[in-house]
Amino acid sequence: MYSPSRKKGNIAEDIVISHLKNIGFHILDRNYLKKWGEIDIVAEKSQKIHFIEVKSSIIRNTNNFIKTHDDGSWKIYVLNDSEAVSRETSITVNPVWNMTKNKKMRFSRIITTYLADKYRDNMPDFQVDLISALLDFYGKLAYISRIENILLDS
Repeated sequence: MYSPSRKKGNIAEDIVISHLKNIGFHILDRNYLKKWGEIDIVAEKSQKIHFIEVKSSIIRNTNNFIKTHDDGSWKIYVLNDSEAVSRETSITVNPVWNMTKNKKMRFSRIITTYLADKYRDNMPDFQVDLISALLDFYGKLAYISRIENILLDS
């Protein structure tokens, strides 16, 4: 049994994966997990590997959002920049702010592990992307915003 927070994260990742597939990404891995970290999504497009961290928040909820996500009828709005999240949803909290320095360091470590595990000596071209997913469970709306090629602390 997953916690409500984990279930919310799974729903956000499902929505993001659907969007990524629609724009030509091939999903290689999901929830690559080690004791020291997790990669939410590993995807490939144009011969480049994308390590994707998904950060999500609920902007409007039903009484029991966990039971409302099964039909897959989410309307996805793609926002061009992270500031648009606040403008379009009238909120002042952006989930990308949860990507702290400590989380960046952990993410860097798990990416290094993934590359060593999967690619060894044949290192691919890669980048790290951060995707914000704001979920309106009442209206079945998802607002996503992608920040490409973020820098991680080493």
